[in-house]
Amino acid sequence: MSEARSPALHTRALRFAVLLGLVAQAAWIYARYWVDDRGVLRARDGAIADAMRRFAVRFVRIAVAYKGGLIKLGQVASLRVDVLPEEVSAELAKLQDRVDAHPLAEIREQIERELGGKLEQHFASFSEHAIAAASLGQVHEARLPSGERVAVKVLYPGVHKSVAVDLAAARVGLWLFDFVTVADLDQVYAQVRDSIRGEMDYVAEGRAAEEVARNLAADPELAKRTRVPRIHWQTTRRRVLTMEFVEGVKINDRAALAARGVDLREVATWTARAFLHQMFRDGFFHCDPHPGNLVVDDEGRIGILDFGMHQRLDPRVLAMLRENLLATIARDPVRYARAFLNAGMIRGDDLATVEEIGRISFDPKYFNLTPKELAQIDVGAYVLRMRAQMKKVRSFQIPAGLVLWARGFSLLLGLASELAPGVRPMDVVGPYVIRFLGAPPAKAARAG
Repeated sequence: MSEARSPALHTRALRFAVLLGLVAQAAWIYARYWVDDRGVLRARDGAIADAMRRFAVRFVRIAVAYKGGLIKLGQVASLRVDVLPEEVSAELAKLQDRVDAHPLAEIREQIERELGGKLEQHFASFSEHAIAAASLGQVHEARLPSGERVAVKVLYPGVHKSVAVDLAAARVGLWLFDFVTVADLDQVYAQVRDSIRGEMDYVAEGRAAEEVARNLAADPELAKRTRVPRIHWQTTRRRVLTMEFVEGVKINDRAALAARGVDLREVATWTARAFLHQMFRDGFFHCDPHPGNLVVDDEGRIGILDFGMHQRLDPRVLAMLRENLLATIARDPVRYARAFLNAGMIRGDDLATVEEIGRISFDPKYFNLTPKELAQIDVGAYVLRMRAQMKKVRSFQIPAGLVLWARGFSLLLGLASELAPGVRPMDVVGPYVIRFLGAPPAKAARAG
């Protein structure tokens, strides 16, 4: 049977044309930037920044309208301030992966195609309305014939074809814009492409959930305080995922959690510990720790949901990240740079330049700030200073998995700041990492 409701060829062609229009707009901005940067034709003050902002606003509008992989691409890009100008990343950060749900008839057809037979053969009941809908699929509450309450995640029919168009346009755009970053954007593209394709494989997602659950269970304290939904393999296929229903309050619903007597700082601490365990100890991790994927259940456990975006690191890359973090805790720019060198991410002739990047990162004016303190400084000056130094690095290579690791780590720090606004990044990361990596005490950490 051919896949129902797959987007027609002319629809995909129109989508690609719209995206190429975005690429053309970006190319025009690049041309203006290039001639201005070289003094050929100076633009008025703020003109290029305004153009970049308008481009980002248009991208967000198109992503929301066309959905598919565009929202995912924008979300990943928004966290890469080293790759994209601040004017663009700030607008992209507004993207939320929440869309209008698809009709039940379409979802039923997809389930019956994947599982075989009628929906009622597999589920005693199935909610008419989705409880969550995102760019690639949606989730319905259901009950198995045993009576067990489950959540059923269903991939939209034909979405992989729309995503293929989005990725093709993204590749063209990244090829054009290799000038804005030290990193090779082909490497960035490959990692984002593989991640989005992986999110459309629900068998892989189910296996990822089980692996993270096993890894967290190795720490008895984490095992008591976290919860990963069990996967029901009998009704799981590549495009349908059935899992235990985890009831809970959204992790950033401060009023509801306070009403239950939940300590938000403790929630932030244990959430951070669960993800740091994955990211620094196991090397296999959930890459998307935003509030929509985290709940607190009736027993106070942190429920971790949606393992579609997951990543495994090569042991050499994991060793680099550990060493890099220890260097950050100690504010040691020499050790910081050597971590990149030992991982093969830079050559020896770039060592001194990367040491200087470390010194900028560890400058007391910018290091280990709370969100409130960060809002009071000129972040733009820091970004410009950092970007100017990074442009001097000629040999930088991004190892597999690092783009998504950076996304996950950035989201984790942002979540910790939201749950406990006075917390400093090293307050979140330092104690746990020091405990299992044996790091030395931090130098002159900023006082609270």
